[in-house]
Amino acid sequence: DLCIPNPCLNGASCMPNGLGGFMCQCSPGYTGARCEDSDPCLSQPCMNQGSCVRENGGFRCVCPPSYSGSRCEVFDACASNPCINGGTCQSMNGNGGYLCICPPGYNGSQCENRDPCAQNPCLNGGRCVANTIGGFTCVCIPPYTGQRCEDANACLSNPCGSNGQCI
Repeated sequence: DLCIPNPCLNGASCMPNGLGGFMCQCSPGYTGARCEDSDPCLSQPCMNQGSCVRENGGFRCVCPPSYSGSRCEVFDACASNPCINGGTCQSMNGNGGYLCICPPGYNGSQCENRDPCAQNPCLNGGRCVANTIGGFTCVCIPPYTGQRCEDANACLSNPCGSNGQCI
């Protein structure tokens, strides 16, 4: 009997194949003619839907987008490029979050909002105040007035005196 002593390894069962030889029925986790090779992928070592590939007696995980690490255990929120309008993504260590560093003129969690005050539209020392609809208002300092503080109101200093009328 070719199966005595058992030529199969790692707890495999030996069965005659009817052709004068034998066949090993391997235990879970083993492969090869005599069950000499372990299959590291059988234990599904890759996380987050990563694919296990046998390689050089070991394994390698092929990770889905946004995941990395030897077992696809590291989530990188920046891999999907969540920042727009030229924003730079910085991964937040440990929690899978991210922070967008916005270029001048943009703000918001993904740099989605254009900052109407970024170009300093108010003239003559006026202060720009952004509103909720994407526009702005200029708060002018005397003697300036106008939508962008572009007009000088010379009458504010009362050059005509108390009896005159400044036009």
